Amino acid sequence: MATYYVRPNGSDSNAGTGPAINQAWLTIGKALSNTSGLVGGDIVYVAPGHYLEQVTIGITSPSSTVQIIGDVTASQFSGVTAGIVRLSGFSSAGNAAIVYTGPILKGTSKNNLSFSNFIFEGKGSGATLGVGLVSFVTSQNISFSKCFFDQEGNDSAASGGAVVNMGAPTSSALNATFSKCIFGASRFMVYLQGNNVADTTSIKDCIFFAGQYQLNVASLQATVVNNTFNGASVSAFESATGSATFPSVLRNNLFLYCTTAISSTSSHRTEDYNRFIGAQNTGATPGSNSSTVGASRLTYGYPRIVGLYASDFWSPEQNSPNQGFGTATGAEATDVYSTAWVGATPDAGYQTYSVSSTLTPTYQPTERNASAITVAPASTSQSIELYLGATGLTFSTTGLAAYYVRNQAAPVAITLVTQTPTGAWSSGGFAEISSSLVPGVYRLDVPNAAFAAGASDVTIVVRGASGTNGAVLTVTLSSGGLTAAQTAAAVLDAAGSSYVTAGSIGYSIQNSNVASISGSTAAADELEGALLHNGTDYISAELVTPVTSAALVRMGPFEVRADGLGASDPLDIQTGAQHGIDIQCVDNNGAGIDITSATVTAKVYNSGATLVDTYACTATYAADGRATFTIDTTVTDTPGTYTATITRTTGASDTQIFGPLRIYVRDI
Repeated sequence: MATYYVRPNGSDSNAGTGPAINQAWLTIGKALSNTSGLVGGDIVYVAPGHYLEQVTIGITSPSSTVQIIGDVTASQFSGVTAGIVRLSGFSSAGNAAIVYTGPILKGTSKNNLSFSNFIFEGKGSGATLGVGLVSFVTSQNISFSKCFFDQEGNDSAASGGAVVNMGAPTSSALNATFSKCIFGASRFMVYLQGNNVADTTSIKDCIFFAGQYQLNVASLQATVVNNTFNGASVSAFESATGSATFPSVLRNNLFLYCTTAISSTSSHRTEDYNRFIGAQNTGATPGSNSSTVGASRLTYGYPRIVGLYASDFWSPEQNSPNQGFGTATGAEATDVYSTAWVGATPDAGYQTYSVSSTLTPTYQPTERNASAITVAPASTSQSIELYLGATGLTFSTTGLAAYYVRNQAAPVAITLVTQTPTGAWSSGGFAEISSSLVPGVYRLDVPNAAFAAGASDVTIVVRGASGTNGAVLTVTLSSGGLTAAQTAAAVLDAAGSSYVTAGSIGYSIQNSNVASISGSTAAADELEGALLHNGTDYISAELVTPVTSAALVRMGPFEVRADGLGASDPLDIQTGAQHGIDIQCVDNNGAGIDITSATVTAKVYNSGATLVDTYACTATYAADGRATFTIDTTVTDTPGTYTATITRTTGASDTQIFGPLRIYVRDI
């Protein structure tokens, strides 16, 4: 499998094998031409931009799927701003005369092509199969996902080419797929031609608006599930010809204000669990679970007008009859926005109820991540405080849920139980502390298993209740959580009579006030600083129990910052031992840099800026820039001050350096 790239400032004379300007192709036409070299399994990433092209596919029909992906986030490209990927027959301004008439994407006898995240726009021509905006004839296994098809109005048969035209080879299946797509035109939208054979063609989670004919299938077995059809002036779904042996299936669709919702012979289709609002049906008696009465109960933006909340224009209202109306048979698990259906079964239409923002005043947390704290490993009966924003929540509030996640482990649900602000610890105990004095702050009694030894950190999440964005708390499991009594027991547990050597740490502490420790040894100075710094620091475990040279000591996670300031604290390393060091590569805002598929190395330099050793880093949480490397005795056999930098490389021209990270190797 090979990966290719297209960007608006590339060149078709490039090889197309890299994302940089001097590597990527300029046009989509080049990528799909007979000179590109694409074969089955290859991927083409197309950077955001306006591609004014009329593309005729020339590659040899691949035996397995070739993916052509609009990289709207520009994650594959440097120096490119996220945005729409548009294949267009219009100028970039969008309001000039048509540049290209006819298909802007056309393939004949082409199979196994997948397009995602594109806008296709232009003006089709002609009223026969093989013309229009996007056209594939005698083709199979063509799929479109998250695409928008927008064709300038064509009202006459002479210029009424469908937005999408597809036809299967003789006696073969079409097996086309449309998922989470939007279609708009004033005449024909989608025309699919089959051969009355078993076919996997599916149209799911799509929206069709306006136009005369929205989805027209001929001699084709198609699965039509969770779509919204709006305003068809002739018919939303039409099956002029078909087969009782291979009928089309329509479920969970929402037909709104269509002159005719379904026009077909009853034996050519199976229909049930659909809502028909202001729509007639020709040759189709609605199934026993379908509905032909009531209002659409879609928001159309009204809640935002009156100041309630913002939602998508086609979103169902809260408690809409569309919610949970459909059947899971043949349906997707999520709606057009990949949001889980609100009800136990899918909604009617392509979108479930969702709110993009709340406009009414309410207590809302300004930050999901409430804070980060430190707790000693294996601590028990621990309670934490979380800011959820909303007031009046209880352990039984509808939707409220809590989880803990030990690093790189599966989430574990916390069963919430009743509690009071000052009650004795009870696993899962949940209580509001004071709605008047500290509104939105809650107590949670964390199960003991969350803090068991064996993990470096635990993330606690409380979410799901109405009116709150939830809270996230990260807990570092470290001896930094030792109480004063635990610190004293660890360091000063020996009898005072055993501290008899003048100048030693114990002798100085026994015979002097802690605040005036002035031992002559470096160790005494280090202990003094540890005890006195802000009155909150703890004594490092390495000062108490030195490790052997064969031990592996984990330190971190350590942020290596891209702005060259280094992290907040240097690392202290014991001589003669190997140490596993956890690091995180972050940007200037402190957000983790994705290191997926990147080569990450650590280079360690001595105080004279001489490279001492280079280590390969292993990703521990690649999406958040977390990795680990083991520093060995090549470095630690020699005490001194060292500096480490982290290099992230994803290609010949894409290298980033993070750091520096200060490391002290001491004989402690």
